Amino acid sequence: MLAALIDIGLMLGWALLMGVGQALAAMLGLPIRFGPFGYNLFSLALVVLPVTIAFTVLEAGRYEATPGKLKLGLRVRSDPWGDRLTWPRSLARNLLKLGLPWTLAQSAALALVSDPALDAIAGAAFAAIVPLAYLVSLFMGDGRTIYDWITGTQVITTAAGRRFAAPAPEPDLEPASEPDLEPAPEPDLESAPASNQQSVGIGHDEVNAVPDVRADDSPTETGLGVGRRVQSS
Repeated sequence: MLAALIDIGLMLGWALLMGVGQALAAMLGLPIRFGPFGYNLFSLALVVLPVTIAFTVLEAGRYEATPGKLKLGLRVRSDPWGDRLTWPRSLARNLLKLGLPWTLAQSAALALVSDPALDAIAGAAFAAIVPLAYLVSLFMGDGRTIYDWITGTQVITTAAGRRFAAPAPEPDLEPASEPDLEPAPEPDLESAPASNQQSVGIGHDEVNAVPDVRADDSPTETGLGVGRRVQSS
């Protein structure tokens, strides 16, 4: 917002300078006599056209910014990749941003002064709607104005103390690689450690080395087969 006000102030200053030049020409005996339409074209040629061309060159050139944006550390790039503006794109942006509103406002003002009829009032209302729509669009969506949406441009910020915008990073269009998941190895149950086999063997020998106990040494229940002790041969 402040950057736009600075640029508009510079444009108004240029318009005032052209007005002073016309006044000096009239004082020197060189009056410029035009009708309303001719005066409108003459004023557009002296004010709107030079300022639009100047801002086009600045935004598409090395600094990528108008004086107001350069003061606040802002740059104009294309959307969405952030490339440097081409000359046609920069010209279209500044024609919509400055050329169209200024031309409509100046034509409406001249119409109201020369013939304040109903159509002149309607033209003045339409001329006021355009900058108002630009202003409202700043507070909607991602904060880009209507002329930025139309021309495919965006305003970016730079680091403090930086004169030029950093080059935009190239987009990474390669798909993300899937992680390589290897199956876990199955346990080998056939090759058991020798120490385990040895411990199992020792336990088996100890079980077989139980001393023989005769059947008459301890009484037991007969005919059940439970807890029955047998004689080893």
